[in-house]
Amino acid sequence: MSMWLYDDARELEEFQNYQKEVRRLEREYLEIRVLLRDAEEDYRKEPDSEYLKAKVKYLKKRQKDLESQAARLAADHPLEISLFAPPHG
Repeated sequence: MSMWLYDDARELEEFQNYQKEVRRLEREYLEIRVLLRDAEEDYRKEPDSEYLKAKVKYLKKRQKDLESQAARLAADHPLEISLFAPPHG
């Protein structure tokens, strides 16, 4: 970090671009989880529906793809807890 704001402008821009990409992934992941929840509920009501079966399968595949891109999306605990919380015990 330098002493002048204009020297850090490039780093700040890169960080903002990174934040936008992370938010986009998180938004898409949340949308897929909601759609998957609804599709699974509909599939339980109509277990004979091939369309719902294919929809659930596709959404699960898409969810796994996003989890492979950003593994922290599927983590049991948010990354922020590991970084900023005091250790237990």
